[in-house]
Amino acid sequence: MKYGYFDNAQKEYVITNPKTPAPWMNYIGNGGFGGIVSATGGGLTFDSDPSNRRVTRYKFNNQPIDRPGRYIYIRDEESGDYWSATWQPVMKETQKYECRHGLGYTTISGEYDGIASSVTYCVPLGKRYELWQVNLKNNTDKAKKLKVYSYVEFSWNDAKYDMLCHWPCMAFKADFDGKKILVDTVAEQLTGVPQYDYIATDLPVCGYDCDLEKFIGEYRSETNPQVLDNGVCTDSAMYSNNCVGVLCSEITLEPGEAKSFRYTLGATDKKEDADRQIEDALSAENFLEDIKAYWQKHCDRLTVDTPCEDMNTMLNIWHAYQTKTTFDWSRFISVYERGVDRGFGFRDSMQDVLGVMHSDPKLAGERIKLLLSIQCSNGNARSVYYPATKESVGGGRSDDHLWSILSVCNYVRETGDISYLSDEVPYADGGSDTVIGHLEKGIEFTMQHLGKHGIPDMLKSDWDDSLAPMNRGGTGGAESVFVFFQLGHAAYELVKLYEFAGFCERIPAMQKVYDYCKSKMDIIWDGEWYIRAFTPEGEKYCTNEDEYNKIHLIPQAWSVISHLADNEHANKAMDNVLKYLYTDKGLITHYPASEGFDPQNKSYFLFPAGARENGGIFFHSNTWPIIAFAMLGRGNDAFRCYENILPPRRNDIADVCLTEPYVYSQTMIAPPHKRAWSCVNSWLTGTASWTYYAATQYILGIHPEYEGLCIDPQIPDSWDGFKATRKCRGKDYSITVCRDSSKQKGIYADGKLLEGNIVPWNLSDKQKIDIVLIK
Repeated sequence: MKYGYFDNAQKEYVITNPKTPAPWMNYIGNGGFGGIVSATGGGLTFDSDPSNRRVTRYKFNNQPIDRPGRYIYIRDEESGDYWSATWQPVMKETQKYECRHGLGYTTISGEYDGIASSVTYCVPLGKRYELWQVNLKNNTDKAKKLKVYSYVEFSWNDAKYDMLCHWPCMAFKADFDGKKILVDTVAEQLTGVPQYDYIATDLPVCGYDCDLEKFIGEYRSETNPQVLDNGVCTDSAMYSNNCVGVLCSEITLEPGEAKSFRYTLGATDKKEDADRQIEDALSAENFLEDIKAYWQKHCDRLTVDTPCEDMNTMLNIWHAYQTKTTFDWSRFISVYERGVDRGFGFRDSMQDVLGVMHSDPKLAGERIKLLLSIQCSNGNARSVYYPATKESVGGGRSDDHLWSILSVCNYVRETGDISYLSDEVPYADGGSDTVIGHLEKGIEFTMQHLGKHGIPDMLKSDWDDSLAPMNRGGTGGAESVFVFFQLGHAAYELVKLYEFAGFCERIPAMQKVYDYCKSKMDIIWDGEWYIRAFTPEGEKYCTNEDEYNKIHLIPQAWSVISHLADNEHANKAMDNVLKYLYTDKGLITHYPASEGFDPQNKSYFLFPAGARENGGIFFHSNTWPIIAFAMLGRGNDAFRCYENILPPRRNDIADVCLTEPYVYSQTMIAPPHKRAWSCVNSWLTGTASWTYYAATQYILGIHPEYEGLCIDPQIPDSWDGFKATRKCRGKDYSITVCRDSSKQKGIYADGKLLEGNIVPWNLSDKQKIDIVLIK
């Protein structure tokens, strides 16, 4: 079943049915004040940190779903009938409904009883407030006397405690001062961080409510508030109770008349700043144009024109948007993540920078150093950083610290900035080191934690946290083949970096690590593929000898990415990926999935077979075989695996797949599970950055190297070619790839045939360089 369509000309996804199978969300804001908003107005708001500076509430795992949110109630004063401009929460059948999710804004429009409405939600660039731009029009031949009511449900600033217990409400107080509803969370007295929230409008206010119970009434919900039935607000202040932001205004519309007005929702550190922000918000102009221009500039850093329209839609619009959104919020807040206890994950955010490196390398470089600052002096990294409190917690995982090497190397390739490697960055437990010192500490830590087979100890877990039970809390002695391949890859990358940077004295140590990994390849080869791990008992895990979990996706792909597997073993391993793990909707994690937690028989998963990492389609790990196939020159296989997981392919079966067809999800349930092909965890996922990286740098083959821009596409045989533009190091590259047997194969830069597949950075002083690759 189809719920909407892509309007690429406007860079919008248009939802035509409000009853989507899950809340279909959008993000507003650019890493500061912002929030999530659904196609029916549901969602929440926060001020930079959704855990410690929450502004409004959202009820997770709740029925009815997707509540509360940012609502506009409209009441006909003559009939007493009322509805909501966003369909939810009143949910009356409307003559028209449409939601347009754009880049950084959402517009929901509809018509009920001859009154057309539209509401645009956004956060103007650099501001600490939302704007709700509302338009009403009377399409009848009769004058209409209406009342409009805003609605939000405020949260205490500490989202965790607001969800867990009632006492934070006891600290709340709110009242209307003639201009705004101001909420004092008393956060400064309790947490040391002041926060005042507010809502205001440019309409004259004839009534208000701050007390949720007074507005909703007993045994009612947002669907049928008592105040809407009565038609009169109670003018309630709120002390030590649940808090809402309801402002009521009267509007009269003559036949054919339209009126526009707005609301603003925001937060401040100082009470006296609220009025200034409100005045700024209610007089703001061109804010939507500015948002669109910001995202246009972001998307223009790389554009493509390929024979695959779904690929074009994603890479030119939605994928570029999702990678930046994921970079901004890591795994912090979504419909699936409550915004508590997650923060910026070290491993998550270190991978997320790959998706924005081309568009904002400066921002990516700053994020890398921020994350390196939560690495400890022994080389291991803490797991999570909280931006509001600047605290970091966790650690003890085997993979975290190795991700930084890939990110730093990509930063230097993108910018050519070798001096970055000498920047001083503190350690979380005291002291400091250069960027390169941090990277080498990570390598040293792994080499100091090898198991009985000489493979890295899994410690608390590797990248696949679901396998943590195998190693008994980090003390079992299990060995991770995935981290082994990470280690080899990291050493390989550092050797290449040192060669470019002239760090000749550092090369032998890293070459020794790489050679060590190379010497261990035989013990992890199972005859047809590479094993996933050694158990604490020293047995192979993911071996053909076992009934379940015979072959695992990750080590096959990473054997290629790491440059450790020879061509014969690499191709055989990847052949078996297609033989055992392939579906037309993505690759499953391993085969066959085991059922039930049974460590004695090497069944370590708490999930049922087909769910998540237990034989599900984990899209994040689907990206690595795409890269592996491309590295092996198998463009058809690389593109097939990529095309299968493109979100627009789910548009016509959204009732089965559930999540938004315009962004990637983390995972899809696979057979034999009874809910096979349904997706969960959309938006904030490492799938976003890695799929973008795989598609642009490996399938299309456009990626910066230390010496120049490499053009090495691995496209399917069915393509005649493609076009692309790429901005890098202050130059604009216009790229055309085509198959033409009548011309000499190779790369032509401004008409001149080059040697190899790299366009040197110093080739020309021109701003724009035209590149043609004849295949």
